[in-house]
Order: sequence, then structure tokens, then C-alpha cells
Amino acid sequence: MPGEKSRGEIGEIRTQLNALSASGSRPEAAAAKKELFKKVINCMTIGIDMSSLFMLVMTAGMSNAEDVVLKKMLYLFICTYAQSNPDLTLLTINLLNKDCKDQDPTIRGLALRSLCSLRVANLIEYIVSPVSLALQDRNPYVRRTAVLGVLKIYNLDAAAVRNAGMLEDLHDMLQKDPDAQVVANCMSVLLETGSGQSLVTRALVISLLNRIKEFSEWAQCQVLEFATHYRPSDEQEVYDFMNVLDDRLSHSNSAVVMATVKMFLHYTLSMPATHQQVLERIKDPLMTLLSRDHFETAYAVLCHFHLIAQRAPIIFSQIYTTFYCRINEPSYIKHLKLDILAAIADETNAYDIATELTEYVNDIDEKLARKAIRTVGRIALEVQDVPGLVERLLGFLDIGKDFVTAETIVQVKDLARKYPDIAEVCVGSISNISLEDVEEPEARAAFIWILGEHGQGIQDAPYLLEACAQGFANEEDQVQLALLSAAMKLFFKRPPECQQLLGVTLAAASAESSQDVHDRALLYYRLLHYNLQEAKRIVASPAPAITRFADEQSPEQRDHIFDELNTLAVIYRKPSSSFTNAVPAHKEEEDEGLISIGGGSGGAVAAAAPAPVIAPAAAVDEGSSLLSHDEQQEAFFADPTSNGTPPAARAPSPSPAAPAMDLLGLDDLLGGTSLAPPPAAQPQQPPAPPPLQLRPQPQLSPQVFQQKWGTLTNMIKFQHSLSASAMAFVEANKHQDFCKKVTAANIAVMASGGAPPTYRFYFHSQRADRETRILTESIVDKNISMMQIIVKADDTESPEQFQRLYQSVLNTL
Repeated sequence: MPGEKSRGEIGEIRTQLNALSASGSRPEAAAAKKELFKKVINCMTIGIDMSSLFMLVMTAGMSNAEDVVLKKMLYLFICTYAQSNPDLTLLTINLLNKDCKDQDPTIRGLALRSLCSLRVANLIEYIVSPVSLALQDRNPYVRRTAVLGVLKIYNLDAAAVRNAGMLEDLHDMLQKDPDAQVVANCMSVLLETGSGQSLVTRALVISLLNRIKEFSEWAQCQVLEFATHYRPSDEQEVYDFMNVLDDRLSHSNSAVVMATVKMFLHYTLSMPATHQQVLERIKDPLMTLLSRDHFETAYAVLCHFHLIAQRAPIIFSQIYTTFYCRINEPSYIKHLKLDILAAIADETNAYDIATELTEYVNDIDEKLARKAIRTVGRIALEVQDVPGLVERLLGFLDIGKDFVTAETIVQVKDLARKYPDIAEVCVGSISNISLEDVEEPEARAAFIWILGEHGQGIQDAPYLLEACAQGFANEEDQVQLALLSAAMKLFFKRPPECQQLLGVTLAAASAESSQDVHDRALLYYRLLHYNLQEAKRIVASPAPAITRFADEQSPEQRDHIFDELNTLAVIYRKPSSSFTNAVPAHKEEEDEGLISIGGGSGGAVAAAAPAPVIAPAAAVDEGSSLLSHDEQQEAFFADPTSNGTPPAARAPSPSPAAPAMDLLGLDDLLGGTSLAPPPAAQPQQPPAPPPLQLRPQPQLSPQVFQQKWGTLTNMIKFQHSLSASAMAFVEANKHQDFCKKVTAANIAVMASGGAPPTYRFYFHSQRADRETRILTESIVDKNISMMQIIVKADDTESPEQFQRLYQSVLNTL
């Protein structure tokens, strides 16, 4: 057993340590101690707890203090078990402090690093003084170690660092220290501690850029990222900076090249002509990075190519052959190259690109073949005036592979939606395809849509749909919905042939368990019974051509990602706020954390500190965590009150008009059972409760808010969908307009703030007829335009009454 073996090993090591400790510092014992210490370190590595040997290891190691190798292993042992043995660790402080003053800089740096790695808060007072002295050490290695030690201390006790003036020392070293690595470490620590916002000055940026070649490659990236946040005073200064850094574009390290590219692009955003020249200038360095053998680096560079190509496709339109796929490239590179080809396609190269993509359709990789078909379809949608593109796409139908046919039909449907004038050509090409040969649900739904929308030109369209209607229950929901719509549209175009089809489809859909399908069938049936012409106007009116399909990313989102160039945001194709919680300390944010509004005054805007109970907007806690997008959608549609109106406040829906006759024998086709609901007396609604009255300008301190929020148990949770105008109102003027609107309803604002896409608001109010306090948390998710609300109160009835009042305020936005 491992446990028994470890106990035996520890006992053996203990015996050997006792013997070696008694041997003193004789030279012949040093080799034996090294071997024994290696054995101890090996046991630590495999997870055996060696903390019981703490004093013995200390005694044996201190007897040979001049041996550097032995000292390193001793320090490693001390740092590993310092937190679990804080009392014994205190005994090592004198040894470490003594070594911090050793004549050998290697020993000084090693001791200082170990001293700062103890991670015992009670020992901070013994660490601050050696670190402060080491910041002034004559050896750069010791200073580098001391600078990083400041950050370790800061993470344990920030006040101790500030009180000792270490941050000010780092400020001075950043500008005056002759060692480049010390300067880089100072910059990293200051940015990490949030003390670097005021560092971005012209003098410092010029100083760092002038000595950029002295820094290591990693440090150069840090300096360039730091300099990106500086805003040059005029165009001449921009040119000066770019001249200094032009050789960095030819650097062998890809990270340095990308950091320089980011700096150039950001500096010239306000200079369109120069920005265009910069795009031309960075093209060759980026192409050089692509030519290297590291596919991971190439993928990162291609992601930046894709982002830049979306903003300025003309820059890369003449080098489109560079983005053709190679046989030895991994699939993720090939897929990304297809995205770039679609982004840079124009009238001059679209046909050549489509010809190349046609070769990929026959690739053994099915995913790549599907991607190639979608890319050709996307190019055909964006570049209409190039002859031969549509023919290229329709030619895929002759390949004979099921998945190729399915993907092509989906693209043909999109083409017919956007360009109705070429719909006849597209419809003629697919009219010979049997619906039974199309198995994928998305493709079947697309095929059925084409039959319903353009069925007047396909002779067998009703009979193709009839065969599908016979197996209605076996189809996916999206196919069933498409079949319902197609049957209705085709019925108005070819009534005699489609009466049977429509009846069978409605009957089958009405028996479906899917709520969407069932409700769609009831809607169509009641429309037909109500008024035939109105039903035709609603269902079968000519649809306007689609001018633009929804993109995966909005232009605003792409601009946001462009601001975060050379970060993971470009790789993930989403802003960093969507996958990180913390905001970088050096990034200037006007709305960092929560802005306290009112506190106890109930509405005056102030810059006071937020109540301790309120977490930063990016944090997620158990009591008020944000749901994911899918969970919010599910909760929204499952909650009957999620539309912003509670059931008690809703007006009864009007009864549908009773049918005057059986329309074209539909009742017989449905088995003699009408889908129209029988007339029934509407239940009498109970009288609405009186509206909630609140006291104007309620008073509540942040401390009391915190205490009551944690103790109140009477609560409700609900959601409210925000329109585009309401969402804009919430974001306007740093949320102050929204807060004033809420305050006007006698709902005082305790705090508000956050960072996109999440905003948080905390409100408090008091009933006018009693002393009941009502506390509210509102969390807005901009991505789905949804507000999630939690209401807590001193009694049980106030939360529901407040819900109606609060929703009435939100509905006025």
C-alpha cells in the first residue's frame, strides 16, 4: 500500500537525517545530505507529506550553509510547508534574512525569493524590510527578484506595501533603473496592482520605446501593449513612434510582431489615409508569419487576418490565393481560411475563389466539404453580379452525395430569399430532386420552403408535400413547421390540388405534442374559419426580398474585438468581457465596479463607495448569479409572467369569431372535429388589488441594506424583456437616466454600475402605509435584452405588489 510504504520511507529518512545532523558540517557529509534531500524532494513531488520532518531538515540543511545546491533544496522544502507549519516557519526567518545579506548575489536573490514565497500573512512584518532593501541592491538579479516579491506581498497585504512606500519605489525604478528586465518587472507589478493608470505619459513611453531592443521578447510585448494605451498628441508623434518601431515588424518572434501591428493600427485609427498605408505595411510581416511551420501560430495570425479583412477586405483581395488550403494543413486552419476567402471575395476574384472551393467539395473531409458549400453560397449572396457563381453552386447537386445535396439546398433557399429574380433558375435545378432523398432536417425544411414559396412553378409540388405529410409525426419540429407553412401557401396558389394536403397536415399537426407545431396549426385553422381573404393576406402575401442576413457578429462587436487586438478575444471571436471576469488594471474603464448612487439619501447621484454587500458586476455569486443565455431563454418562455405582466393583471383574450360554415370541407378532413374552441363563458376576474403606495425619499444606509438583504426570506424572482429603446435608455448617460426614472416612482437607488454586457442595480423603498422595507436587485444582460429581478421584503404580500409597480415603470421606458 502507498500509505504503508510512505510511512516506512519517512521513518528511514528520519533516521538518516538524525545521523547526518550529528555529523555536523564535515565535507564528506555534504554529499550524503544532498542525496537525502533529493529523496525528500522526490517524496514531496509524488504527494507524500514530509512536514513532520521540518525541524530535522532545517537542522541538517543549516549545518552546511555554504552549499548552494543544498540551500536551494532546503528553501524549496521550507516554502512548500510554510503555510501548514507557520509556527515552525517563524524559526526560518533569521536564516533567510541572514542570507538576504550574503555577499553572493545568487544567494541573496534565492533567499529573497524564498522569503516572499512563504505566503504566511503573520510573517509580513519580517518580509517587508528585506524586500525594501533589496529594491536598492546593486545587483540587477536581486532587484528583479525584489520587484516580483512586492507583488507577492501585495497579494497578502496590500496595505503593508503601500505603507512601506514600495509602489513609489517601483515608480522611480521604472524610469531610472538601468536594467531593462527590472524596468519590465516594475511595469508588470504596477499594472497588476492597479497603480499603473497614471504611468502612461509621453516621457515614459518615449523612454521605453527608445530602449525597446534592450528588453527580452516577452518584455517587449509588455512595453508595446503598455504604449498602445498612450494617445499621441499629433500626427507627427505617431510617425515618430512608427519609425522607431518599424524594425519590430521584422522581428523573429511572432508575439512582438503582433504587438507592433496592434500599436500601429490603434495609433492611426483617426488618420484614415495613414491607417490604409499601415494596413498595406503590415501585410508582408503577417504573410511571413504564415509561412512558418507552426500551425498554432498561423492560426492566431489568420484570426487577425480574418478580423482585419472584415474591416478592410480590399487590402487582401489581390492576394486571395495565399488563403487557399494546403493538403498538410490541419482542419482548423482550412476552415478559417474559408472564412477569410468569403470575407475578401469581390467582383474581381469571386469566380476564381468559387472554382477553388469547388475542389474542396469533393474532399474526403465531410466537414470541410460542407464548409466549402456554405462559403460558395455566402459569396453568391454577397457578390451577385459575378456570372457563373450560382451555376457553380447548383452544380453541386449533380455530385450525388447526400450531404452535398442537403447543404446545397439550404444555400439555394437563401439565394431565393435574397434574389427572387434568380429563384426560377434555382427552382428549376432542384425540381427533379425527390424529397425522400433529402434526409437532414434543415435541408428538408429548406426544400419544403422552396416548394411552398415557388410551388406554382413545380408541377409535382403538392404531391411531393403529400408524401411528406403522410409521415408528419416522424418529422423534426422545424420540418413540421415548414410543412405547415408550405401547405398553407400552396393552398392559396393551387386550391384544388392542395385541399387534401392542407387538411391532412392540419389534422396531423393538431395532434402533435410540440407546442409550437400545435399552436401553429390552431392559428392557421382559425384564420381559415375566420376569413379566407385575411388568411391569404397574412400567410401568402409576397414576402419582401431579404436585403441582409444576420451576421455572427455585429459591427459593434467587431469594433470591440478590434480594440482588443492581439488577445484571446480575436481567437474566440467575442469580446473579453464575455469570457473573463476581471478587467485589466491598466485598461481605462469609466465604470469600474459599482457607482454608489444615493445610499441613504434616496436618489442624489454621488461618487461614494458602494455598499459592501454589492459584488462587482462581473462577479457571480450563489444568491444572485446570472443565468446562461440558454437558461434565461428557457426560464423566460417557461415563466407565464415573463412578458412583464402578471396573470392577475392581464386582460382576458377576446374570443375568436365563430365559423359561419365549414371551409372547403376542412372539418371532414380533420375527422369531423373542429379545432375552433367551443364558446365558453369567461371566468370573472377578481378585482385588481389597489396599487402599491411608496414613501417618497426613503432613507436606508448601505450597512442596513447589506444586513437586511442577507436575512430577508420573503422574496420573488421574475424576468422582464427589454425593448431596444428600453435597453438604450438603461445604458444612456452612465445609467443615470434610468436611475432617475426609477427614483421618480419613489424607488430609491442604492447602487448601480457594471460593465457590458452585464449591468446591476440595487434599489430600496418603503411602503407608505407601514414600515415594510422592500429591497430589489436588477441584473440586465445586454446580450439577450433581459432584466432579471429579485425582490425581498419584510412581509409576504409586498413583493408581488412591488412587482406590478416595478414592471409598470419598466414598461414606460
